[in-house]
Amino acid sequence: MGTQKLIQKESGTIAYQLREIKDFGRGASEENPAVAVTVVGGRTVTSDELAKEIAASCTIKEADVAGVLKALSQRVRDTLLDGNRVELGEIGTFSVTLTCGNKHRADKVASRDIKVRRIAFAPSKELTHAMRGATMRSAGPVRTKQLTLEEAEERLATHFATHTELYRSEVESICECTRYRATQFIEAFIKAGKLQVAGRKNGRHYVAMAGSFGK
Repeated sequence: MGTQKLIQKESGTIAYQLREIKDFGRGASEENPAVAVTVVGGRTVTSDELAKEIAASCTIKEADVAGVLKALSQRVRDTLLDGNRVELGEIGTFSVTLTCGNKHRADKVASRDIKVRRIAFAPSKELTHAMRGATMRSAGPVRTKQLTLEEAEERLATHFATHTELYRSEVESICECTRYRATQFIEAFIKAGKLQVAGRKNGRHYVAMAGSFGK
């Protein structure tokens, strides 16, 4: 894909769509339904596409940019594996958080019990400021469709095809729903034996059970 084809909307503008959701939590009602807002038209930009864009904006060859991006990926991985943090200028900082499972006593925890829970990312002040100043553009009228449990399961199966864990906020984005509805989906899948709780409190997330979501 050429550089000109990569951006199909006005640069610096985020397209959004509104959905009225009939999940009457947090003060919503039949007459005053909850409204969820989601990004539409967004997609994953690959490193190859980034290399083309960067090369087009400077004098460095595309192959050289691609090589630097690959080397950067490897160095970030190796640095995190050493237990260090990685600060990428005005992008932000990557770090690793750990978990010891459901252990309750420190003297019962062995090295084999310690696992990487997730790779955390903290955006820089510059990036955060830039995103807060983003221009928004409506992509269409208010939608009223609410996903069924089966439709939500299909979307989450796509997520689990490339991820091992799932956070509630990700359910909100993937299923284009409110926090209340996302919690309903999660609880239904846990009850059906398709999801299992992992982590605690602010680090709570979910993993797919064997035989569920394409696993």
